Amino acid sequence: MGIPRHLRAAALVAAAVLLGLLTVQGSYALWSAAAAAAPGTVTSASFDVNLAGAPSNQVTSMTVAGTPASLAVTTQSIPLAALMPGTAVYASVTATNNSDAGGQFNIRVTSGAAVLTNAGGGSLATYLTVSAKSATSAAACGTTGYTGLTPVTVPKGASTTLCFEVRLASNAPAAVKGQAVSISIPLTATQLCGVPSGCA
Repeated sequence: MGIPRHLRAAALVAAAVLLGLLTVQGSYALWSAAAAAAPGTVTSASFDVNLAGAPSNQVTSMTVAGTPASLAVTTQSIPLAALMPGTAVYASVTATNNSDAGGQFNIRVTSGAAVLTNAGGGSLATYLTVSAKSATSAAACGTTGYTGLTPVTVPKGASTTLCFEVRLASNAPAAVKGQAVSISIPLTATQLCGVPSGCA
């Protein structure tokens, strides 16, 4: 973890004061003073965001090491329900902000565009739409309100649920029956400024 911004700012102020004292040569002794100061303690903190998928019940942690985490919200043994023309199925991801840093350290969770890939050379993806929304729990995913997912702010120690609706067009032909698609949705968690006076 790098040096917090407020510590970097303090270092810059200390350097400026030192430079000012050195340039006022001959006057330093008139303003000389001494005070004892106990050394402080600097500890590192974790940026920890846990993800839990439903209905798969798989859990993983997001990473900041440059390699994205992967979470399956469905599996071969726990698939989504079968789709019929004009109907939808639902899945969810719950993101929890488990940072142990002092201060606010809220995070903002955003969802990118879904990428649909046909399996076995089919054409099912053409007739599917994927929508998203935020909710208080996975149980609320089957309701209306899929008007688009705006970035969600999650306080430290709290969580939010991202709901995903996969809908099959009412004009889907019988030829797509039995076909399958793979759907990938990128999620991004960004740490927000935790300094009350703001971050540069």
